[in-house]
Amino acid sequence: MAKVRNTSDEKVVTPLPELRRALASLKPGEKVKCPNSREEILRIRENLTRNRAEIVGADDHIDYIEAMIVAEAEGKLEFRK
Repeated sequence: MAKVRNTSDEKVVTPLPELRRALASLKPGEKVKCPNSREEILRIRENLTRNRAEIVGADDHIDYIEAMIVAEAEGKLEFRK
């Protein structure tokens, strides 16, 4: 099932473009460091998902979080322990 985006016309700025640039410029063996723990990020995603109708730009933030999770799975990002 396709993800339905919230309908706000406001575009929220997230660090997603910076994350993509950092990932694209990694040398072999390097990782982007995230100052948050994986648990913190997953909790934020859960809260955004649950309250996305009330939070302007929630979908943009969820996209950023999902990009971080994918980068971690690919071995390109490391969350704080």
